[in-house]
Amino acid sequence: MTWKVNLDERSDEMEYTHITPRPVLHVDEEACGNAILCLKCVKACLEAGPNCIGFINTEPPPVGENAPQRLEDIPHRIFTSVMVNCNGCGKCVEACPKGALTLEMPEPQLPTVRVQRSDIIFCATLRDGTRTFPRDD
Repeated sequence: MTWKVNLDERSDEMEYTHITPRPVLHVDEEACGNAILCLKCVKACLEAGPNCIGFINTEPPPVGENAPQRLEDIPHRIFTSVMVNCNGCGKCVEACPKGALTLEMPEPQLPTVRVQRSDIIFCATLRDGTRTFPRDD
């Protein structure tokens, strides 16, 4: 993610990059089966707050005489949508009765800073672990 920050009325801009690692949710679709019959993980995520998990048809249902009469007759699968909101609480994994979910937590990372103006330095920790502070002059 790259942000451009306008520092003042002058059109000077500073660009810096920071990538925040997020948890990854792996779904074993075979173990899960037809998700619409359960949805415990979706409900647990919604109740915990992040609302990162949803469900969707695995394929379009037939229409006409062969159209399913109930939602449960349409095969569904779990999908992750907005994992940027995931806080890694694991409520979805705990709620799954079939053990079809695995939550992979990212390695903690230090933010990186790229300074493009020599007269500006933000307080930060560089990738190599060096701490930077505003100049004293």
